[in-house]
Amino acid sequence: MTGESTKLPAVILAAGEGLRLQNGANDKPKPLASLLGLNLLERSILTCCQAGIDEFIVVVGYRKDELIPQIDELREKCGLSIKVVENPNWQAGNGTSVAACAPHLSGPFLLLMCDHLFEPEILHDLVAADDGSDVCLLGVDRRIGDLFDPGDATMVRLEGAAITAIGKGLDNPDAADTGFFLCRPLLFPALEKSRRTGDGSLSGGIRQLSGNGEIQAVDVSGRFWHDIDTLKAFEAGVDGLLERLKTAKRIDGPISRHINRFFSIKITRRLARYAISPNQISVVSTLFGLLGAGCFFGAGVIASWHSLWIWGLMGLAGLLIQISSIFDGVDGEIARLKYQTSPYGAYLDYMLDRYVDGLTVMGMVYASYMLSGSFIIVLVGFMAVFGLPLSSIHRAKFLAEAKRNYLNEDDGLLRYLPYSRDVRLFAVFLGGILNKVDLAIYFLALVPNLVALLRLHAVKKAMAK
Repeated sequence: MTGESTKLPAVILAAGEGLRLQNGANDKPKPLASLLGLNLLERSILTCCQAGIDEFIVVVGYRKDELIPQIDELREKCGLSIKVVENPNWQAGNGTSVAACAPHLSGPFLLLMCDHLFEPEILHDLVAADDGSDVCLLGVDRRIGDLFDPGDATMVRLEGAAITAIGKGLDNPDAADTGFFLCRPLLFPALEKSRRTGDGSLSGGIRQLSGNGEIQAVDVSGRFWHDIDTLKAFEAGVDGLLERLKTAKRIDGPISRHINRFFSIKITRRLARYAISPNQISVVSTLFGLLGAGCFFGAGVIASWHSLWIWGLMGLAGLLIQISSIFDGVDGEIARLKYQTSPYGAYLDYMLDRYVDGLTVMGMVYASYMLSGSFIIVLVGFMAVFGLPLSSIHRAKFLAEAKRNYLNEDDGLLRYLPYSRDVRLFAVFLGGILNKVDLAIYFLALVPNLVALLRLHAVKKAMAK
């Protein structure tokens, strides 16, 4: 649903103290705790932006003087409408933070907490479930057993879509409260009524609504969300975001999915905390690839030397190419993780990949020719150079003409052929370390060109959908 607009403002609560996360260090307010290169508040806002939201109200309280400058900076950097509302009574419960927004809201709004990680589809689910009735909606998750800390979660009991009870330590719960709401102004008098009874929490206001049948559940089970209250929950949130990267790209090849991601995600975990852009990582990937190509050329130059030197240089070339392939996944992971994807980034990555592919094949052909003296390998190398970019060109052309991505399933049985770039580079890696570069060249010449020819019929069927 990325890119679709919800047309609703989002209220983000960032007023609490969050001592359990700070663990006594008290170095930063909880909303400014950095997680994989973005602080929690910034990550919440940028995730909302992925859902099409561009209007925000952020409620501050504890250490507000440190939060407000950061919010101002984010407003200017991202060009967003972000209104800051101060809650002087933040210690009385998070319901008072919601109530502080009442003068600024006259219609429906989304409500969430700054310490929740989530996928934007949750907000889309809430908006899609809204039929205009004068009720509030709460996203609930029935996967109670899968929660990180079910004992600390707020639970709900349900009768159909109606929420009949809400609270921590609830007996026989049906689902967990995710902390994502679509609310209407009728919430504000419910919060005030709850506050007068001595309960200033948001859950207290929801209990008032449930007694009047004014709150309903929306099942968001299966969506990713994670509440960060403690240091252990923080680390689990990091793991959760990184795990999602493994399936974020639908067109991953088998080597990327089963081998490269194992290494690239470990690298991403360490690099994400630094101010390194995806484009810079693309350049690093290219440098590894060019070094690998250079080693293949070098093996051709020393063709008359002892075979051990040649084998060593070939192996190093293959290893560098595989490292380049791994880093080629890191740039996309960083971009998705830190919301830094851009059309130019995709373009730059595409162009640099073509240089690496072409020069790598040329280096391999040169080395094989100098070692064997066979002109046939040169002709096969020409076929490889022609075939390597065809898959990427095909996807770009299909997107331009069909206005949608070409997915693996569109290939039918062809998707089982090993033609993706990660597979091709892995073939180069194996050819280098096994000193079978000639076989790798034949593979690179045969499979991509064969797939390109066989795809003509598959593309016709896909475009007819």
